[in-house]
Amino acid sequence: MTDITDSTFKSISILYRKSHIWLNNGCAQFDLTAAQAVVILIVCDFQALTQDEITKRLSLDKSVIAKTVTKLEEREFLVRTTNAKDKRTYDIRPTQKAWEVYPFLKEQVEISFRRMTEQMTDSEREEFKRLLMKAAKAAIDIGDGE
Repeated sequence: MTDITDSTFKSISILYRKSHIWLNNGCAQFDLTAAQAVVILIVCDFQALTQDEITKRLSLDKSVIAKTVTKLEEREFLVRTTNAKDKRTYDIRPTQKAWEVYPFLKEQVEISFRRMTEQMTDSEREEFKRLLMKAAKAAIDIGDGE
């Protein structure tokens, strides 16, 4: 039997899956999923984004983002307004309800990150975070190879 750490891809898959489980569990008290929490976080971080910008920044499928934004709008976490520069585009902004859960969501992400890095030293944790962000940026810059 091979060790789960024999493959970088397996390790990334495990971290992705576990972090979503932890975030789902943490956000359950607000009846939010991990995917919804991530959209709230990014919209609060930027204060206003178009749906396309959310899609690009999270590197997710347009239809997934559209459904998530619609659900969060229905639940009054987000609001859409017509973009001043392009009337065909909507700006997505957080509501007061989103701002109220924002600190909690950030804390849940930090708790998940601490769980996955609990066997690391503080300096290893910081280096891991730096490398993760560098790899994610590279992946976004490269795109889907279309």
